[in-house]
Amino acid sequence: MAGLGWDLLRPSRILLAVLVVVCGAYVYLAVLHPRQRVPDHPYFDAPGTWVVAHRGGMALAPENTLEAFRQAEALGVDVLEMDLRFAADGTIVVIHDETVDRTTNGQGRVGDMVLAELRELDAGYRFIDDSRRFPFRSAGITVPSFSEVLRRFSDIRLNIEMKEFEPGQALVLCELLRRFDAVDRVLVSSFSHEPMAAFRAACPEVASGATEREVVSFYLLNRLRLGSLFRSPALTLQVPLRSRGRALVTPDLLDPARESNRRVQVWTVNDEAEMGRLVGMGVQAILTDRPDQLLALLGRKRGGSCFSTSAPRCANTRPECVTKTRKGGTM
Repeated sequence: MAGLGWDLLRPSRILLAVLVVVCGAYVYLAVLHPRQRVPDHPYFDAPGTWVVAHRGGMALAPENTLEAFRQAEALGVDVLEMDLRFAADGTIVVIHDETVDRTTNGQGRVGDMVLAELRELDAGYRFIDDSRRFPFRSAGITVPSFSEVLRRFSDIRLNIEMKEFEPGQALVLCELLRRFDAVDRVLVSSFSHEPMAAFRAACPEVASGATEREVVSFYLLNRLRLGSLFRSPALTLQVPLRSRGRALVTPDLLDPARESNRRVQVWTVNDEAEMGRLVGMGVQAILTDRPDQLLALLGRKRGGSCFSTSAPRCANTRPECVTKTRKGGTM
């Protein structure tokens, strides 16, 4: 018996046993283990490929301003995308950069200025149109507060990114969305995991996108056929076309995203050929600086809209919307 026991403990037999266990576990996780499927959310209660005006459509008007959002809404976009930061007085303001230098006639860090100081800046000062002119200088365009955006654009979906938020600041955003009854029409995203985790814990009813860490995890696990291990409340995967020279928006990403009921949204796409390819692949949304081009590609009537009584603005590509538009009306 002693000899038999020693035989069973030979390194080669131990290795074989380990391999059998590992292979069995892999087969189970790759084939049998159930994949997480996230629940439906009112934010996504509309089919078709959505047109998302990146920073309001920054090729058409000064980015992240009320004027840009007004023009994009008039065009008939489905979603206004914007970036949020905190001013020195605790106000949430709409601006992309850490400083005001690139987009206004001022200088300095956003976090060092109160809202009143930000309002004194000309946020249309540096916008240049196709004719190399400055059509928005001295037009009264300034850095808006997020409260202004929620108040003035109350019937359209928003896609907002938390820029360099602390976890505690994410709670302030949650309270603001509830105060304006905007929890069903806002998608919140962040590259950073900590503020997103804090926001989800405080505002579980609001749709959220995957953080950078989660997108990488989702992609790699599915490449290894271990996508069933991925767990996250994220309802969207917001990704660029490519990363480090590798195409990201492929069936390897789209198929498992659909299986888990997650939407793939692609940024920032300004080439019409790429837009057409993505529409053909069935991506749920395209973020673009040229929403006018994407709307034209989709055959969407400029300035047209389609509303639902149970959800915010919807993509007007579905048949009933097209029928209404052809009759000269809107829903």
